[in-house]
Amino acid sequence: MRYADPDLCPDCRSDLPRGSAACATCALPVRHPLAVELFATLTRADSLVAQLRSVATQATAPPAAPRVAGPVPPPPPGAGPAASYPPPPAPPRAGVGTAVIPKILLGLGAFCLLAAAIGFLAVAWSVIGVGGRTAVLLTLTAAATGGSLLLNKAGLRIAGESMSVVALGMMLLDVIGGHSAGWFGDSSAGWAVAAGGAVMALGGTGMALPRFGDGPRLVAPQVFVGIGYVVGWAGLVAALDHELIAGHALVALGAGITWLSRTALPVRAWSVGIATAVVWSATAAYGVVLAFAEPDLGGLWIGGSGWSLLASAATTLAPGLVLRKRDLLIGGASVGAVLVTIALVAPAVDESARIAGAVTLAVTAAWVAAYRLLPATLRMVALAPAAIGSLALLAFVAVTSVVALVRIAGIGAGSSFEVVLRGPDPVTEPLLTVPSVLVPLAFLAFLQPRRDGRTGAPWWQAGAVIGGLATVITLASYDVPLAVVVGCVGLVAVGSMVLGLVAPSTGSGQRHDGRQTALGLVGLGIGAVGILLALPSTPVVAVASGMLLGIALIGHFLGRTTELRGVAAVTLSPALAVLVWTAGLANDVDAAWLGMPLLALLGLLAIARPRLEVEVPAVLVAVAAVPPAIFAGDDAGGSLALHLVVLGAVLSATALVHESRRMLVWVAVPVFALASWVWFGDKGVTAPEPYTLPIAAALVLLGLLHLRRHPDAGTEVALLPGLLLGTLPSLVWVLGDPVSLRALALGAACLVLTIAGAALRWSAPLLVGSIVGSVVVLREMGPYAADVPQWVWIGLAGALLTTVGITWERRLLDVRNAVGAIGRLR
Repeated sequence: MRYADPDLCPDCRSDLPRGSAACATCALPVRHPLAVELFATLTRADSLVAQLRSVATQATAPPAAPRVAGPVPPPPPGAGPAASYPPPPAPPRAGVGTAVIPKILLGLGAFCLLAAAIGFLAVAWSVIGVGGRTAVLLTLTAAATGGSLLLNKAGLRIAGESMSVVALGMMLLDVIGGHSAGWFGDSSAGWAVAAGGAVMALGGTGMALPRFGDGPRLVAPQVFVGIGYVVGWAGLVAALDHELIAGHALVALGAGITWLSRTALPVRAWSVGIATAVVWSATAAYGVVLAFAEPDLGGLWIGGSGWSLLASAATTLAPGLVLRKRDLLIGGASVGAVLVTIALVAPAVDESARIAGAVTLAVTAAWVAAYRLLPATLRMVALAPAAIGSLALLAFVAVTSVVALVRIAGIGAGSSFEVVLRGPDPVTEPLLTVPSVLVPLAFLAFLQPRRDGRTGAPWWQAGAVIGGLATVITLASYDVPLAVVVGCVGLVAVGSMVLGLVAPSTGSGQRHDGRQTALGLVGLGIGAVGILLALPSTPVVAVASGMLLGIALIGHFLGRTTELRGVAAVTLSPALAVLVWTAGLANDVDAAWLGMPLLALLGLLAIARPRLEVEVPAVLVAVAAVPPAIFAGDDAGGSLALHLVVLGAVLSATALVHESRRMLVWVAVPVFALASWVWFGDKGVTAPEPYTLPIAAALVLLGLLHLRRHPDAGTEVALLPGLLLGTLPSLVWVLGDPVSLRALALGAACLVLTIAGAALRWSAPLLVGSIVGSVVVLREMGPYAADVPQWVWIGLAGALLTTVGITWERRLLDVRNAVGAIGRLR
């Protein structure tokens, strides 16, 4: 026999086909590097056995005649045992593994057998009689059980596992069928289920005990021990009126089974341990439900839920004590502390919500203090009760907050400044709100790692802000004026901003500057919430918006971080708009007169802080707030013109004050023009000059300023647009009415432009004045041209042509000189 046989499994010595990745019988991996090393070791063993046999043969052979020979040469350096058997190359894995196929087939087979057994019992149970029923059940169960053990003994482990599942299922069906046949008398279905679970657990233990040779025990029966344990517990709960007693008894039984099985049957130990944990969890949860359902002292301690919680708490210590594991013991003690706390607090639930809140607060504060004072090794005991108590306190605070919001929402819109909160009475005790938020906050602070004996975060600042908000909730729970509540909200917002500003700053400032940004943003957010809370009363909204404006100004001018200054800048315009609008309405100012002061103040704010984070919100707020004021008046056209004038003045002032905003003047000019047009249209003005001359004058003025700054610039670009806008519309009216004051004024203006252009050598006024003036003169001569005899015009034309023809060459030179002179003009 060889030790290293590539055709046999090295563990169970079953046939091993070439190319197999694992043994089909025992599932031993033969492609693993350890398997290759084992094969090399076994090959070395075969080599050593061969050498031993040769030594034994030489020892029994007769000694040969001595002969003289030279010294024996040493063996070559590389001589040694034969090389190990090289493992066959791993074939490419494709499809389902060889060892998986029988598992799938046997699993399906076991399922089909169970289904067939259930179907047979359901159909033929009432036909075959009592004897037939007994024979069928016992035969099938015995066959499945024996087949499982025989298959396991034959080395067909997977088949044995599958058949054991069938056998255990048949055991459960035996009990259920016996109960249906009346074999157990008048017992309830719960007792039948409990008996079935017990039979399954005992049967699984019995099938797992046999071990044939060196082969392993069956695993599936050990797993079904835990399943039967849970099934039996469910049956006992349904059959007994003392669910808690049954649960605790089975927990103790399961713990003992787990402890006794840890060495011989480890799989059963795990299965029963998990099942025991399930039963313990269900029993503890049921005890908690009963404790809160019957919270009085009689129902809690006489009825049994109180001692059940104490028993469940004591049970959590058992795993750590038995296994001698400190972490497990401390974790169990933490869970047990939760159950003990519930047992102590539950009677308070039977009282009012105020008493329940007070007791919860006291117990939670005690656990938080214990977490802080206990040594680090025992601190985890207080973790779970402190955490659960903190959540309960936050639930009380949430209820109080909702009731306070309902009281504020119940105030009618448009109320006066002195409006008082009315509404539903608080469900919980409002005076407990502040400590109910500070205790969980302290717990969170204690959870943070400490550096040099101090907490790593500014929890006292967070406590100040959160405590202030809790104080506001407390006030809102009583019949106090709304202005007091909103004022306190504003004070908390100011305090948050101040705490952020006084936070120390380092050189790089990541941590402290981040703290300042967070507190500052929280302050701005609280201020905005104050405005929302004040909505039922317009005067109170004005107060809240004024406080928000002040907070935003503080954050914008005194903040050390870009984020805080930017958000505060964005807040300025909306807060200012709300303040102006609500203050005006509170003082009975008509809404039609609120748009212009608001627009002016927004403009002043943008001029004072020429930044996009200020200007963009100002524009958006103006677009949203000014139109309602315009259309609120009786004369919408006149109101629009006035608002456009204010807007143009704001744009012009911005362009004059800030060099970076010079381009806004090109927006201001059309705005002024539009304002004048709206005004004239509203007054019924139809003449063109009131519409065109202001813009033309502004364009000419800007052109003159441009020529002053840039002496080399041409007048065509600087002056021509304004001159054309000022003269051409009037020229159109003069062509229709040549004998008028407008024609005289236009002719005089053209004369002035021509003389000024010739004197200053500017081409734009010279060309506009001469051309427009010539057209005016021709139009004035038109009515008199028809009264002159025709021969006079013919003679004048002939004389003119003769004069031109005679002096053509001489005048050509003059024309060229004149063209050159004009070209040299500016």
